[in-house]
Amino acid sequence: MGNNDKNENKMKAYADINYLSPDKCEFYRTDGGLLGLRLGGEDLGRVALLRMFPLRKPEKFISVRRENRERSDSRVEYGVIEDLAAFTGEQRALIDEELERRYFVPEITAVTNVKEEYGHTYWTVETTAGGRSFTVFDMNSNLLNLGGGRVMIVDVDGNRYIFPDVNKIGEKALRLIEIWI
Repeated sequence: MGNNDKNENKMKAYADINYLSPDKCEFYRTDGGLLGLRLGGEDLGRVALLRMFPLRKPEKFISVRRENRERSDSRVEYGVIEDLAAFTGEQRALIDEELERRYFVPEITAVTNVKEEYGHTYWTVETTAGGRSFTVFDMNSNLLNLGGGRVMIVDVDGNRYIFPDVNKIGEKALRLIEIWI
C-alpha cells in the first residue's frame, strides 16, 4: 500500500463523509437540461459536480453539491463519489458530461460585443468552441489575471473562458476589463 492510499484511508477515517454510490443515488437530466439528483428517494433537483483533486485524481472524490437556498454565498454538499468507476452506463455518461462541461475552458479568439449594466457584464464572443454569449457578475471576483497576458473569466454559471492574450481582444473589451487586470 503506497503513501497516497494510506493518506486516503486516514482521510476516510477522520471525516464524516456521505459516500454516494449507484445504489444510493440516481442522476438525471432536468427539464432544463441540467444535472439533477435523486438521493434516497428524494428529488434534490439541480446539482453541481466538483473534482476535489482535479489534477492528481480526476476520477476520484467528486463532490456533489447544490447552491444553499438559504444563503446564496454557500453550497450544500450532499456527498462524495469516491470513484467514478462505480458508475456505469447512462449514469456514468451523465456524470462525465457534466464534468466535461464544468472543466471545459475554451479560448476566446474574438470579442463581438461586451456591455456592462447594473453590475453585470454581458459578453458575446467567438471561442475555440464556436460562438458564445455569457454573463459575468462582479468582474472584480470573476476575472483572474494568470500572467503573461492570459486572463480567465468565470461566468454566472461557473463556466470558465481564457483570453490567451488579453492585448488582442480589441480596444472596447480591453478598456472594460483593464481596471481588473
